[in-house]
Amino acid sequence: MNEPVDLGPTGGVVWSDTEEWARRTAEGCIICISGRPMNIIGELSTCWATADPDAPLRHYVCVVARDHVIEPYEMSPSRQAAFWNEAMMIARAVASVAQPIKMNYEIHGNTLPHLHLHLFPRSLDDPFVGGPIDPRLHSMRRTPDELSALQDAISKIKVSPIC
Repeated sequence: MNEPVDLGPTGGVVWSDTEEWARRTAEGCIICISGRPMNIIGELSTCWATADPDAPLRHYVCVVARDHVIEPYEMSPSRQAAFWNEAMMIARAVASVAQPIKMNYEIHGNTLPHLHLHLFPRSLDDPFVGGPIDPRLHSMRRTPDELSALQDAISKIKVSPIC
C-alpha cells in the first residue's frame, strides 16, 4: 500500500488522521471561512457552481454545497432533496454546452471536507478515454469564452419546487 501524499493544509493525509479530521468543522473549513468557494459561475439556493480556468476537462464544473456538511446524508431530507435537484439542473446545463457522451459524477471529500460534486462531461476525445478521470495526469487552460458559455447555461436554470 502506498503512503498517503500530503496535499497541504486542506487535504492529503488529513483524512487518515482521525484527530485532525475531527477538527474539520465549519470553523476550520476554507470555504466556510471565505464565505464561498473560488471561481463561482452560478449560484442557487443550496449550492454554487464553480469552474476554475484550469481543469482536467474542457467543460468540468464542481457543485459546492452551501451547507457545511461532509456527507450528503448529513443534510436534512428537504435540504438534501433540494441540493440534488439543483445539482442535477447544473449537470443538465453543463450537458447542454458540452453535449457529452456521458456525464460522470464524483463525490470524494478526501482532500476537502466540505460536500462538493464533480461533474465530468466525457467525450470521445477526452484525455481519459478508457479510464477514470485523474486530474493529476492532465490539465487544460479554459478560455474566458468557454467559461462564459458554462456560466450562461447555468444562469438560465429555473429552480422548480421539490414535491
